Amino acid sequence: MNTEVLFENKNNKLVITLNKDLSYAEIKEKLVKILAASDTLFDKVKPPIIVTGKRLLDGEETEVAALINEKTDLEVKIERPKQMGLATINNIFTKDTSITQTKVIKGMLRSGRRVDFEGSIVVLGDVNSGAEIIAEGNVIVLGKLRGFAHAGAKGNRSAFIAANEINPTQLRIADIIMKANMEKVDNGEGFECAKIEMGEIKIIK
Repeated sequence: MNTEVLFENKNNKLVITLNKDLSYAEIKEKLVKILAASDTLFDKVKPPIIVTGKRLLDGEETEVAALINEKTDLEVKIERPKQMGLATINNIFTKDTSITQTKVIKGMLRSGRRVDFEGSIVVLGDVNSGAEIIAEGNVIVLGKLRGFAHAGAKGNRSAFIAANEINPTQLRIADIIMKANMEKVDNGEGFECAKIEMGEIKIIK
């Protein structure tokens, strides 16, 4: 069964589901192959064509719609799945994060990959620049963190971000964004941990 891009006809409505755990490059490659392999995908389909599953960037949405419109003139509607992030923070709070549900990601997160989870996230590998991690709980990277990471994404200022090395494109905990060129405090632990102290994100290494 195709797990990258799924085409389903629901009451003469075509729904295209993109695997949210894959990179945009992987999804685009599969979509192009499917579109090229069939001339009957859009027969007896009522508009609009729904694209759902993975949250796409603006440029990616435009490209996906253009690829589909090379095969059909039907309207393409791209849904933006609900996600955690600063826009959804309505209140700030502190809550014990030592016990949470945990999602484990095995292997490196490459550019274009995004992981959302309403708990903590553990990555067994590096997080490259261009990759994104958003967690309601903590973010732990058993490797180098070079991408975007947001812990406590629903407002919990007790959440933390830990990695062997933290050099992110951007770091957020709850509603706080790490300042550029943040100095690290040495604690001799052999790993680095970002947490909120006195209203600012501090990185202790």
